[in-house]
Parts: sequence; C-alpha cells; structure tokens
Amino acid sequence: MEAGPVYHLLEGYDPISLDRVRAGIETARSYWGSYGPTHVWILGSDNGAEIDPSAKQAFVADYCGSRTFPNGMRAEDCARYVESRFLDVAERDESEAYLSYLQETDPPRADLVFINVHKWFFEADRVPDPTLRGIHEYTHVFQSSFGPTPTWMMEGGAVFAEAWLPAQHGWRDLHGVMERCMESACRVADPAMSIADMERVDSAPGKIIKYYRELAYDRGAWAVAFMIHESPTRRVSALRDEFYPSVTELGWEVALAKFVGMQDKHEFYGAFGSFMGLPMEERLGMLDGLRD
Repeated sequence: MEAGPVYHLLEGYDPISLDRVRAGIETARSYWGSYGPTHVWILGSDNGAEIDPSAKQAFVADYCGSRTFPNGMRAEDCARYVESRFLDVAERDESEAYLSYLQETDPPRADLVFINVHKWFFEADRVPDPTLRGIHEYTHVFQSSFGPTPTWMMEGGAVFAEAWLPAQHGWRDLHGVMERCMESACRVADPAMSIADMERVDSAPGKIIKYYRELAYDRGAWAVAFMIHESPTRRVSALRDEFYPSVTELGWEVALAKFVGMQDKHEFYGAFGSFMGLPMEERLGMLDGLRD
C-alpha cells in the first residue's frame, strides 16, 4: 500500500508512548514496506488508575467506527469487546503488545495493539523497548501479508528484525543482542527439543509450550539468521524480496528448501541443529557473513 498505518491514542495517555512505538513501526515499515490497511491502537493507565469515562467512550467510538462488522455482530458487541480486551486490561495495570489480524473486515486489516506502553520504558535503554516492540509487531504485519509460516519463523523473524534493523542504524550491537538470544535459546537442555517442535504453537504439547520463548523467539531468531546465511546471497533483503513472496506461491516448506538450497525442511532442521552445536564464537561469527 502507499498509505502507512493509522495511529490511535487513548485521550489523556502520554503521547510520548505513541512516539516511541511509532519510531519502531516506521523503522520497520521503511525496510519491509507498507502493508495493510494497518491500524495502531495505543492506550494505558498509570498504576491502574481508572480511565476517564469520556476518554473510554471516545476510544470505543474510534475503534468500532473504524471497522466493518461481520454478519451478526452489532455495535454494542464491538463496544463490549473493546472494554474487555483493551480498556479493562489497561486498568488492571497489565501490559500487552500484539497483532490482531481481522479477516472478517472488508478489506481485511491488521490491528497492532500496545497497552500500558510506559511500563516498558527504562531510561538506561539505548533503544526504548516500546520502539523495539513496534519493530517486532510491524514485522508481523509484513509476514502476515504472505502465506502462512511456522511459529518459529514468525516470532524468530520478528526478534531477528529487532536486532538487525537497529544495528543497521547504529543503535544496537548485533552480536550482543544475538548472543543474549543464544543464551536464552540454550536454556532448553533437552536435545530432543528443537524448532521443529514449534511449527504450530497451538498444537504443541505442554512440555514444548514450557519453552515457548526459548524455542520460538530466541532459537527462532537464530534459525532465521541461519536461513539467510545459507541462502546464495546471504542478504537479509533477499528474505524480504525473494523468500516471502515465494511462500505465497509455493508454501513455506518448499520456499524454505529453495531459499537455503536444501532438499526439504528436515535437512534444514538437521543443518541448524548441527550449527547450534558449534562453539559460541563460531555461531556469533556466522553473523559477520550477513549483508543487507
């Protein structure tokens, strides 16, 4: 799309939260491209304070007025949804960030939701965490614009984007970020567990779900970096320009095998498992071969 995301801020919530999230989304959008329609909803409540009723009413009207309803859904149903899924969460002093993909709207659209953004900000952070979450969630918008991919590729790709894109601007050290991901990924002590177990998180057994973060996000980030390294050009831009369009055409399994020059996903999983057995210095050294 030519148009960028539409940003919505709860009345009375500090606009700096919007600025920090927008910085991440626009950084990601400048790299991945404009996909949508995309709406960004930012709201919060300091220390769980009650949100002003008029601000609530305006937020509900903004959300429900921005979308079409599927058959059988009424405006009051939408209002109850916004109250429970957005406003009540904010007043409970909880924080969330996620992509909601609305297939039933005409046209389908992506909603990026950021609740209690202020709870993620720390002065010591070189890059504000809300900005990193903006990169992460917009990467999901890009990914979702093509054919379906496994959980490890979705979450791992977004975590890799959090590391790669800021590093290209000189904001973060790629090695340092990815080393922390590797340390987390290696907390999975059972050698029988791998990213192959994290193709679909909704059908994974409980013992796998226990390591959702380590397998899907952290090990997944390294698997995406390994994919790029094994591709002919070793360019991250090839992931954007070649791999994802081929997912729509071929499906992710065939697209993966073609991208990395292997027979199938099982060969890739085996090669990645061998890579994960290398000394840390060699694993980190692989990153030096990646190009934009």
